[in-house]
Amino acid sequence: MINLAHYLHMLPEDFSKTLCAAFCGAINVRPVPSGYAVSSAFSDSSGDKITFYLSETADGYQIEDDGDYLAHLIARDIPIGEGTRGQLLDAILEQGKAYWDRETFEIKSGSFPAKDLPNRTIEFLSSLIRVRDLELVTREVVNSTFREDVVSALLHRFGSNISIKDHGVVANDFAEFPADIVLQPASMVDGARPGAIYLISSNDKLNEALLAFQEKQMQGREDFSILALIEEPDMKVISRKRFQRAQNRSLPMPIFRGDEEAAMTRIARELHLPMRANV
Repeated sequence: MINLAHYLHMLPEDFSKTLCAAFCGAINVRPVPSGYAVSSAFSDSSGDKITFYLSETADGYQIEDDGDYLAHLIARDIPIGEGTRGQLLDAILEQGKAYWDRETFEIKSGSFPAKDLPNRTIEFLSSLIRVRDLELVTREVVNSTFREDVVSALLHRFGSNISIKDHGVVANDFAEFPADIVLQPASMVDGARPGAIYLISSNDKLNEALLAFQEKQMQGREDFSILALIEEPDMKVISRKRFQRAQNRSLPMPIFRGDEEAAMTRIARELHLPMRANV
């Protein structure tokens, strides 16, 4: 068991030396053909030490990783090249004066002089550690941003013609099919009907929307609509097979990013809403 009292009574300079020894002792540097491989004191979720490589260039030095981690994110269907995910990744790397190579998936620094080596190494390692957190938070953050953007677009387009409810049911007898967003037309909008919108961020979410839609079809219900709103046109979060299955069963699936106005128009048509807001 760690004796905290022992450390708390140490002089600051002695405590500093102890910490330095712990960190430095956990770092392993070994020569490789391109320069040096540096294994840090920090591990990723698999238990492997976070490692990077230092090489000499014509303009000084450069640091890079092996490209495995970003390739791992891609393999897990976490798109990192665009949208909110891309913005998060780029922001993390920019703070560490680094970038990622779109072809090799390697995270790299630019060239820098020898005098900057200690600071740049620490900054680069900090970026590698923070990028690991991207895998944990990206789904929650991106889904939240997607929802906020959709709600904003709905209010901008339809205004007082609708009311919006998060995580609701479109009809009392459809309680087992909760939607991410339920739209209720205002009483003054003649002929309009409620709508359940599923925000598609995974294959499971698309399956939920399709099950609700098929139940609606089997019951012959025409008093509400069900839509699956897909975030991005590349559809990396859902499989082509699942998309094909839903499309062939006529589930309305507008795509949001890059064509927001048309997506809102599709929703208006499905719900028989006016094309513009009441002011």
